Amino acid sequence: MKRIISAVLAMAIVMVSLQGCYGKMSLTRKVYKLNGEVSDKYLRSFVTWVFVLAPVYTASVLADFILFNTIEFWSGKNPIAAGEKNFQYSENGQTYKINARKSGDTITYRINHYNGDTYLDTLSIDWDTKSGNSRATLHESGKVTEFQAILEKGVVRVLSSVQGVPSRAPETVMLRN
Repeated sequence: MKRIISAVLAMAIVMVSLQGCYGKMSLTRKVYKLNGEVSDKYLRSFVTWVFVLAPVYTASVLADFILFNTIEFWSGKNPIAAGEKNFQYSENGQTYKINARKSGDTITYRINHYNGDTYLDTLSIDWDTKSGNSRATLHESGKVTEFQAILEKGVVRVLSSVQGVPSRAPETVMLRN
């Protein structure tokens, strides 16, 4: 009888604490996205069955529902979804796959550029939201170009340099607001 009362009491506490808790289900979405990235449809189907039978999906749903969505409900922030976003933009055969990550006062963007299925280049940008300064690195066909944008008294100075090219001094461009 004590076990039944304890189980009912535990369920009541969980139900009250999770009342109205509908969150982003970020962990489950990441597991689903990972499964969706498998290109071969037969292999993707196999991975889906493994995730169901191994209970990867069950564990991610339970962790989201019990832990992460409850944290999101009470704090307003989901610890799984907080720091990273992935999105993509396509037009005229050009595709840009973008990963944005926030860590403290720094936002990091990594932009992979494709023409159809052919990889062209990667642009990485680190932006300090406090100072307004940023650094960028463009990796293109074995050539690396670095950029730095510095905000000084309402003027943005952009410095660039190409690595691996001797005797080329950094270039400076001034932009006014």
